[in-house]
Amino acid sequence: MNGLKMRRTITILIFVCVGMFQNPAQAYYTTSGQNVISRKTGEVVQLKGIGLGGWLLPEGYMWGIRKLDRPRQFEAAIEDLIGPKQARRFWDLYYENFVTREDVEIMKSWGVNTLRVPLLASMIQPRDGQPANAPYIYSAHNFEFLDNFVNWCEELGMGIIWDLHGAPGGQNAENISDSDGTARLWTEKTVYWPQTVDLWDKITTRYADYTCIVGYDLLNEPLLARYPGVDPGLLRELYVLLTATIRKTDRDGIIFVEGDDWAQDFSVLEPLDWDPHLVLAFHSYPPTNTQRGLQRWDDQRKKYNIPLWHGETGEQNPPWEIYKQSTHFLESANVGWNWWTHKKFELSRQPWSIHRTEGFEKILAYWNGKGERPSKWQAKRWLFKQARMTNSVNCEFLPGMVESLHPLDPSEYVNRVGIKKPAIAVQPQDQVAVEGYGSVIRVKAFGYPLDYQWYRNGKPIPNATSFELFIHEFDFGKRGGEYHVVVSNEKGNATSNPASVTTQSFNSMVLKQANQAPVFDGELDALWAAITMTKMEQVVSGDRDSDRDLSAHFAMTYDATMLYVLVQVVDDIISTDASIDYMKDGIELYLDGDNSKSAFYDADDFQLRYVVDESVLVSSIGATVNGAVLAQKRVPDGYQMELAIPWEAISSTGALGDFLGLDIHINDNDGKTRHGKLAWYCTRDNAYQSPSVFGTVRVGR
Repeated sequence: MNGLKMRRTITILIFVCVGMFQNPAQAYYTTSGQNVISRKTGEVVQLKGIGLGGWLLPEGYMWGIRKLDRPRQFEAAIEDLIGPKQARRFWDLYYENFVTREDVEIMKSWGVNTLRVPLLASMIQPRDGQPANAPYIYSAHNFEFLDNFVNWCEELGMGIIWDLHGAPGGQNAENISDSDGTARLWTEKTVYWPQTVDLWDKITTRYADYTCIVGYDLLNEPLLARYPGVDPGLLRELYVLLTATIRKTDRDGIIFVEGDDWAQDFSVLEPLDWDPHLVLAFHSYPPTNTQRGLQRWDDQRKKYNIPLWHGETGEQNPPWEIYKQSTHFLESANVGWNWWTHKKFELSRQPWSIHRTEGFEKILAYWNGKGERPSKWQAKRWLFKQARMTNSVNCEFLPGMVESLHPLDPSEYVNRVGIKKPAIAVQPQDQVAVEGYGSVIRVKAFGYPLDYQWYRNGKPIPNATSFELFIHEFDFGKRGGEYHVVVSNEKGNATSNPASVTTQSFNSMVLKQANQAPVFDGELDALWAAITMTKMEQVVSGDRDSDRDLSAHFAMTYDATMLYVLVQVVDDIISTDASIDYMKDGIELYLDGDNSKSAFYDADDFQLRYVVDESVLVSSIGATVNGAVLAQKRVPDGYQMELAIPWEAISSTGALGDFLGLDIHINDNDGKTRHGKLAWYCTRDNAYQSPSVFGTVRVGR
């Protein structure tokens, strides 16, 4: 060690030791009953955290690509472009810039008390060249990035939750675990369990003397039941083994446990009794924000007298209203939370947005098969520049997103960096506003805080003061025209380019009034036979192998009191073998009673679910719908479902000419979990996020 490095190390150690005695870190927590508590004071603490996803384990969507979606693919693609030596330098630059000491300090200033660190096993325990038995090979160089991070958190009093996001062999067969397509942690237990145990032991012992270590999220989103031949009981067995390993070093640190099926099904872990400091770590998207949504996990909290932690959630675009609802609710419910994540490329769902450089865009185009291969010199220059651009000083900060996470407060940081003059990054786009459908025009601008004022044909629009303008809220005759927006703050203003909006009359489904109510028996009676069936063709999630594997048609009609829906599903494998309803075979009915196409769910917006072989209609999102009439029947190639929804239950009159927001989705479970999902209108599985993406039907004669 050279003299300068030694003096720096001694200075840090003195600072840390003095801090430990004079101002101990307040982030070191444990559990007591259903509470997380301060180990020093015994006071109840709510964990308020941010995940550092994309740092050590980048995912494709975070960078802006789907064709490559996991570290092993990025590593190979970058090495192919610039060679192994320069690839290692790229990753060093990326790790150094993506998370910095300043990031930790800034998030601490907001009120964040924990950071969840998604670990990629292969980064510190290389995939290749491992012996059959311990001692295993570790990367001393890559461990330095974790060492630095732990030192920062110790100095600043920030709690760390280690999250094994990419376990040896892969705890699922997906990109998020950096798997090779097989969940080898379960299929090759004798190889990968010892490596996983050793990895947790290495991490625990390496940082045993640091007070900032809050706990250990043993495995991120494990999947077992969906894989043929894999015993779901292995999850509890491994958790007990890992807990015993950690307890050799850390007696009271929190053990966060995630259930099977994307941290949803905790029944495979019962009884949750093998350690006194377990926390049930559930994930859900969108964020859980009601007691109804929390109830299944709350029941287990009470049953085993352990705390709950909403360990991963987020991924909602502005205006982030559901973030506010969720964090206020979670505080009242004594549930900690951790938002995913602190930084992504060109997205607005997290505190910082990384700008993609022009060169990096060209590399992404090449990887997507839509651009030329860059030279080695170009690729190196572009990649290294992009790695440096991940540093927060080069990113766009989104204070409004931070403010939406109650009770975080970004004002200190905003005051520190100062207010910048507004600049428009993405201009409003021309569009066609179709009668009855959602039509939103948006601008993306930099500079905080920002005020917006929209104009139509040069005249200011009253109350149009957001970054987005819901044109469908205007009378149809007043929607067309030329729109622009002025974005301003105390430093100045910026005016957008004009965007032209043209209108088009409604040309979609019109409901015909029924002369009599259908007979509710799941059969295709004469009334339904007289109505044209509409085919559902949008595959919004997973796969559809053929029409025989999954296809569907629906028909609708109405009378003065009821809205009637018939859904016919062709499905060669009918299964309800899953822990959660939306993974089972069945339908989802989305309704927007007043067709307001709002950005988030209001009192008259609904996601209703009707599962095969069950007799109830579940109000998954929105108010409970009472008075529905239901019937279903298995048929040789699938099943049929009939629903009657009272108009009064969905706040719609059913009057002639009324518009009704609508979509219908079909969940297809081919065994243990959802295999695919079909929709009528949406092109992505995002109807659960916002009614603004629903289709529309009109009430006719």
